[in-house]
This record gives sequence, structure tokens and C-alpha cells, in this order.
Amino acid sequence: MRFFATSAALAMLFTLSPSSAQATEPGPDAAVALAVGAATMFAGFVIGGTLVAASGENPGKNEAGWLAMETGFALAPLTSHAVVGEWGRGAAFAAIPTATTLGSLPVFLGDKDAVGSGTITQQAFLWGFFVAGLGSAAIGVIDAAFAPGRALHVAPALGPHQAGLVLGGVL
Repeated sequence: MRFFATSAALAMLFTLSPSSAQATEPGPDAAVALAVGAATMFAGFVIGGTLVAASGENPGKNEAGWLAMETGFALAPLTSHAVVGEWGRGAAFAAIPTATTLGSLPVFLGDKDAVGSGTITQQAFLWGFFVAGLGSAAIGVIDAAFAPGRALHVAPALGPHQAGLVLGGVL
């Protein structure tokens, strides 16, 4: 019995080699990337929605609230991809929500009260840009969740007297 216990203890010691006993370096966490992107979109909704709700029909506050919501859409793919180190991919996914946010600006330049009492055409453009920005931002945030399976990563590199991009991974 004593021989069996000693053999079992020695077997366990030999199977736990130093390389397997140490934790491997964790890769990018898809759940964190998804949570950060969703939180960014939610923050845009909270800030923008609060401005619109508390505006008292003030056209300037309505416009600021609307643009705050759309800016949250533009930032969400970028922040979620930043968590996993895919800055370039995040910028690419942020391009469409940014374009839809910028597309709303001519509507506001034409009518300062487009949110509260705009024409049907103005409302159609605003809501079209809103839905397109929201949808493309959601796709960008979800894409960040698949980052651990990708082999190519682009990250910014900043140092004294230099700036650039670092390309890494398995090509």
C-alpha cells in the first residue's frame, strides 16, 4: 500500500512539469471585447437619450443628443477591437457608423429642429442613418468576439521620435 501511494505521488509530480504547471499567457478575451463594445454603444444611448429627453424641445440639445448616440455607434467597433489589439480592423468597422454620423450633419444644417419637427424626408434620412450606424456598429462589435481565432494582428507602435503600425501573427 505504501509503495502504491509513493508511486502515485511520484507520478503526479512528474506529470506536472514546470511548463505545464505554469499558466500559459492568455490571449485576447472575446467576452471582454464584446462587453466593451456594448458598453460604448450603451453609453452613447444613455448620454444622447438623456440630452434628447431633457431638452425641453430645445433644437440644439436634440441635435447634440442625436449626434452623441451616433458617435457611440462610431466608437463601439473601435473600442471593442482595441481590447483584442486589432486597431486597423476596428477602424475599418468604425468607418460606416462614422459615415452615417457625418451623413446626419447636412440634415441638421438644413433644419436645426430636424429631430423634433423635421419633415418626413428629413426624418427618413435621420432614421436611415441611425439604423445603418447601429447595425454596422453591432456587426463590428460582434466581429471583435471572433478575434482570438484570427492569426493576423495590427497594433499601433509609438515611441520616442517614431510612430507606426506593427503587423504580427502567422501570415
